[in-house]
This record gives sequence, structure tokens and C-alpha cells, in this order.
Amino acid sequence: MLLDSFAWLEYFMGTQRGEKVKRLVDDDMQLYTSPIVIAEVYSKSLRTDKKAEERNNFIMKRCAMITLDEHIAIEAAKIHAENKKKVSDFGLADAFILASARNRKIKGMTGDVHFKDFEDAVLL
Repeated sequence: MLLDSFAWLEYFMGTQRGEKVKRLVDDDMQLYTSPIVIAEVYSKSLRTDKKAEERNNFIMKRCAMITLDEHIAIEAAKIHAENKKKVSDFGLADAFILASARNRKIKGMTGDVHFKDFEDAVLL
């Protein structure tokens, strides 16, 4: 399972949605992250509670990093181009998360409504 930024932030805030994420984090299942997730969580943490480094260290200890490469970039571009036609604020970062998960043949966990129509996304 790839936990996206939304999922990690819910986890760190201790919300009800974050409890679902906590069950995965506390389990032995392999979790994945992306450089995009690291950047988003780190930025949000710098702007809010200054726990960026602590959170980054935790994510990196718990997750395997999916390295971005040409194949993921092209898949992200295709996902972005297709979905941007339907949803004007569909972000390229969202497309990278989905492409990264697909590259590993895993699902992505998120609370982001942009992922509601994707079979390979698990909504919180």
C-alpha cells in the first residue's frame, strides 16, 4: 500500500481517518512512499507545527521509497492529461502518486476525492 500525503497527515494529526492509517502503520505489511509524498508532508509540517524532520524520519523508517523514473513520469503525464479534462484541479502530484502505486501493482490510500473513481485507490 502506498500512503499518500493526505493519509499521512491524517495519521500524524490523530484523526478518525488517521486511525485507519494507524492500523496499517502498526501492521507488518509493506508500505511505500514517494518523493512527492515526502515533499508534501514536509512542506505542510514546516508551515504548521515544525515537526517536518521527525515526520520525515518516521515515514522513511516505515516505508520503502518508490523511485521516480521515466516510466512513472510518462504514466503520470497520461493520468494527468486524461483526468485534467474531467476535473480542472486534478494535480500532477496526484497523478505521480497513482502512477507510482500502479508501477508497484499496489493500491494507494488517500482521503483525496480526486481518487474516488480509481479502482487502485482506497479512500479513507
